Amino acid sequence: MDKIRCCVNELIDRYHSADPQFLCERLGIQILDQDLPACVNGFTVKMLEMTFIVLNSALDYYKRRFTMAHELGHIMLHKGTNSIELSTSTYFCVSKYEREADAFAAWLLMECEKSELSLMESVTAEDISKIAHIPKSVADQTFNS
Repeated sequence: MDKIRCCVNELIDRYHSADPQFLCERLGIQILDQDLPACVNGFTVKMLEMTFIVLNSALDYYKRRFTMAHELGHIMLHKGTNSIELSTSTYFCVSKYEREADAFAAWLLMECEKSELSLMESVTAEDISKIAHIPKSVADQTFNS
């Protein structure tokens, strides 16, 4: 997880922001909203030299923000990988990549709410989940491990 926190911190230091939308703009990542099946929140596509994050247009603001941060995590942490190819043609555990992208999103979105969290005497994973609008399971896995 130190690698993930380091990556998040370097990104924030470089662009002076933890906002996933702003970071995507600065990195030249195009965001596309599409009608997708309810079971698909989003995915990343690279075509030629362009990178796209495709988001389900039915997502609410916070789910959209988390999904964008999660996909940005894949882009930053898993360059050159294709999870569909990995899951169908290798024995690699794709869920490891999903957990890492979740952790990236959690650290990034926690930084977005750092000022509010700093006002608290002690902060739990549940507090971070509520304030940063991170799924509780992700906050538990990221901040309690």
